[in-house]
Amino acid sequence: MKFKILPFFIVSCLLFTIVSFVAEKSDNSDFDAAKEVIIMREIAHRVLRYTGDTSSRILPVNRLAENEFEIPFESSFSFKPDSLVRIIDKVISSNHLPDNYIVNVIECNTSKVIFGYAILGIEKKNIVPCLGRQQPNMRYCINIKFEEANWLSKNFYLLGLSFLSISLVFFGWQRMKNTKSSVSTEPQNNENDASNTAILVGKYEFFPDELLLIYEEEKISLTIKEAKVLSIFAYNLNQIIDRNRLQKEVWEDEGVIVGRSLDMFISKLRKKLSQDPNVKITNIHGKGYKLEV
Repeated sequence: MKFKILPFFIVSCLLFTIVSFVAEKSDNSDFDAAKEVIIMREIAHRVLRYTGDTSSRILPVNRLAENEFEIPFESSFSFKPDSLVRIIDKVISSNHLPDNYIVNVIECNTSKVIFGYAILGIEKKNIVPCLGRQQPNMRYCINIKFEEANWLSKNFYLLGLSFLSISLVFFGWQRMKNTKSSVSTEPQNNENDASNTAILVGKYEFFPDELLLIYEEEKISLTIKEAKVLSIFAYNLNQIIDRNRLQKEVWEDEGVIVGRSLDMFISKLRKKLSQDPNVKITNIHGKGYKLEV
């Protein structure tokens, strides 16, 4: 029963974890979005300080897309591309924003791109033209576009939890299946278990429930105690059975154990098993008996 419940319990726990994760991720996304806007304003502040402007307002940042921002400026200024690249890169890297991004400096009146470059995570792959060339005094907007994370990276943890959920459910199902299989295929060879299935003793078929031995087509009846003794032997073929064990298991319920009774029943069983020369009950002196097949 507990194995039937296990998969559902695992699924419930993991679904709760996934829902909690998604809710937390949603809250974090709102926080991160607000933080990103503040970082863009920090870039505007650093650029104005670089140009020597300490009085102009920092205008509201425009979020053009989830991964794209536009930073407008109130007044005109001139800049060197080298300095602008360093300012923007320092703010972005210090705030752990994505390593890959593209920057375009746009002249506000004409919407023409005056200067642009691409940072691609590896310095050798960066594309930064026009370094060292002083740009004219104009009113600019700075457009920054980060590389959009693909679906796999954005949902890495969610994907991992889903995979874990499937794996654990499969494990629980397999465990339950194996348990059922082991129970159904477990051999019923316990000497205390009654069974209607014949037990082979050499060429004999032994039916404990029916107190019956069959040799070829001949049926040989057994007493209850003969069947008990033979059952112990049949489940322990070619093994020495202690004399005391036989006496205890066969005669204990009567309250009186008579040593000669066992010898008598062994003698009777020998006669009933005598038709198969490959079957014999051997007396092991000082130990007990052994049914040899």
